Amino acid sequence: MDQTQADSAEFERILRDTQDRVRAYIAGLGAGRDEVDDLAQDVYVAFHRGWSKMPPDIEPIRWLKGIARNVCMNHFRRTKREKAHQFEAIADLLSQSAAATDDTPGFEAAFDRLRDCLAAVSEKGRKLLALKYEQNLNSKEIARKTSMNPSAIRMTLLRVRDSLYRCLTRATEEAAGLA
Repeated sequence: MDQTQADSAEFERILRDTQDRVRAYIAGLGAGRDEVDDLAQDVYVAFHRGWSKMPPDIEPIRWLKGIARNVCMNHFRRTKREKAHQFEAIADLLSQSAAATDDTPGFEAAFDRLRDCLAAVSEKGRKLLALKYEQNLNSKEIARKTSMNPSAIRMTLLRVRDSLYRCLTRATEEAAGLA
């Protein structure tokens, strides 16, 4: 067996032995269920590319967790920028709804779409939205009022805003006959 085949066999063994732990680690960092597999794939691609850089005296899982942390942090930064744009779109829709009156064309339909999307949010999510946006509290202040920790609050709000954005986008496209 030549060196390339030996490296390939060793990589496959490491992949097989570590993939469940790497996926669990990624999920523990806060990645969504639908993101874990893609992020894990990115981790193993980066690991394969940097295979020769791994010190021989380090456990592969430790090296992989370091790569996973970096891959996830980059993903979260990129996602945060995208979410900020989504949140701006929701805020625009909300401000347009608040500025509109009953005689504004399309007001009732837009308001109904918003109400339907908010109704689809869990009770916990609606409570967090109210604390964040009606009472203008930050995650530490919300944590004092709930049994959640600040990072869980931020992650939950991120997911709630994302689901609202997707719901409003889908409902608006359906109303416009685009879906």
